[in-house]
Amino acid sequence: MLIKRIGLFCALYFMVTHSWSAALLKDVRMAKHNNQVRLVLDLDSNVNTHVFSLQNPHRLVIDLENTILSKSIKKDNLQNNFIRDIRFGGGVKEALRVVLDVARITKFTHFMIPGNQTQNTRMVVDISFPENSSKLSQNQVSSDLLRDIRIVIDPGHGGKDPGAIGPNGTWESVVALAVSQRLAEQINKTQDMRAFLTRSGDSFVPLRDRMEIARERKADLFVSIHADALDNNPRVRGASIYTLSDKGAVDEASKRLAKRENEDISIGDVSLSGKDDSFASLMMDLSQGATNEASLEIGEFVLTELSRVSSIRKKKVQQSGLLVLKSPDVPSILIETTYISNPNEEKKLKDRNFQNKLANAILKGVRNYFLVNPPEETKFAKNLQNQSRTISYIVRRGDTLSEIADLYSISLSVLRRFNQINGSNIKIGQTLQIPLYY
Repeated sequence: MLIKRIGLFCALYFMVTHSWSAALLKDVRMAKHNNQVRLVLDLDSNVNTHVFSLQNPHRLVIDLENTILSKSIKKDNLQNNFIRDIRFGGGVKEALRVVLDVARITKFTHFMIPGNQTQNTRMVVDISFPENSSKLSQNQVSSDLLRDIRIVIDPGHGGKDPGAIGPNGTWESVVALAVSQRLAEQINKTQDMRAFLTRSGDSFVPLRDRMEIARERKADLFVSIHADALDNNPRVRGASIYTLSDKGAVDEASKRLAKRENEDISIGDVSLSGKDDSFASLMMDLSQGATNEASLEIGEFVLTELSRVSSIRKKKVQQSGLLVLKSPDVPSILIETTYISNPNEEKKLKDRNFQNKLANAILKGVRNYFLVNPPEETKFAKNLQNQSRTISYIVRRGDTLSEIADLYSISLSVLRRFNQINGSNIKIGQTLQIPLYY
């Protein structure tokens, strides 16, 4: 009791004496799943943070620089079998200190989700605790159990919906399928990624079904391919990339939360059916926030690579409420490859070489993102852990040395030198070592 009173006194003193420009910690939320706890701190602005753990007894300490504590914060529902208590007090250098009395921690990570006009800034702290089960750790997982990165590719339109039609009669649905097929072919040539198409022919697939296909596949990424049109200006050209807008995310979250009482609504592997409103809302909010953040980052990587092979119409990733982008747990991007309403661009979109260039640029951008953010328990992540920083590639029929170099974003000369190849001749079944640079 004395410790709690001291902590409260420190917090109140900090509020009274601190500058008016300090950030405000408005709320603290918590969700628990299996042996993991996610803690979310809602703030009215961005702050610098410092997080560390202490032993004897076990504590997790969060310092928020230049921050004061809201009087309305309540500690209800902030305890469980892992978190015994949470305390607030003054830290070093005028920081607000949040102390969690915890069981033994195996790992913790934290990240910030910047705020905007409709949402607070959020600091997310993920804490892992020891499991009773005998699951293997990431470093102990057998290579046979590792999976490929799963990418669902969505050729826009199709069937009764041809999409835009070029001045020479080319359908958007046809070129979108062609580019998507080229992209799937290149992805499936890698030995750590696998592609799935939402449609493989000229068929109509409802927009929500396209999004749900990605969720059912437990995809790491959803990519929708299109070719824009602007009838009043046939000279416009260039690529654009879209991710989900904040309003679109809020609308979709509200719709899913409303349906969860009558349907089995899940986020990732966590079912929201039967959960109380605060838990369900928290999980939806955090999942959608992390998904949108990843989508934006992927879009930036892909846009950079597209700029090397084609003109760019929108130099920054755009945001929209498009339905196919509304997955709460699968990062999703929509790529407008160029304007089919431009006769020169229409001709290029029908050209297989241009289609391959677009596909190769998209794949490079995607791989560059995953080099920085490798999904757990994948072959890709395991290869990155390899101290040699190389992966093995087995030559297949139709492969060329230059295509393999392009596939892994390395120069042809480096690939030759690394494998002691003087010319360009390679054999089917030959194993090449691919150096990873990132």
